[in-house]
Amino acid sequence: MELKERPKIAIKKTRVEIVLDITTFMLFFIFTLYFTQQWMTLPNELPIHFNMKGEPDGWGGKWVVWIPLIIGLILWIGLSILEKYPHTYNYLNLNLDNAERQYTNARIMVNVMKAEITLFFMYISWMILGFSSEKEANNGWLPIVIFIIVLFGSIAFFIYRSFKLK
Repeated sequence: MELKERPKIAIKKTRVEIVLDITTFMLFFIFTLYFTQQWMTLPNELPIHFNMKGEPDGWGGKWVVWIPLIIGLILWIGLSILEKYPHTYNYLNLNLDNAERQYTNARIMVNVMKAEITLFFMYISWMILGFSSEKEANNGWLPIVIFIIVLFGSIAFFIYRSFKLK
């Protein structure tokens, strides 16, 4: 079905989407308050890059702790906007009979991805802050691998589900 032919359907947010939005936003707000509180105790120089062993190999000013949070917020806002236009996504086997189910599934997928990505960027800021106070190596590459597996695993789940929504 061509993009011009796709129906524009107003679909209410599901409970899952509402809970994820509220939870992610509240966690982001709490993290922001926590980082604001910790700001005065931070050293002037913080790690900005870590090698595969989790040891810092790049340093920057203490303002760097805000970069992942700002990126996470920008992505959260962008994906929230994208959620409003499920008729513009790419679909397999889309027709008038299953459009509402396909749109809902795709919108939930974007919502889950939004939460996962935002939480990951919060974790990056927390990791930088934690290293600055503990001065010991973190888990290295393991959190990144877990993030990639979770992100792509959830995408695969929703794509699989879309095939079942005929």
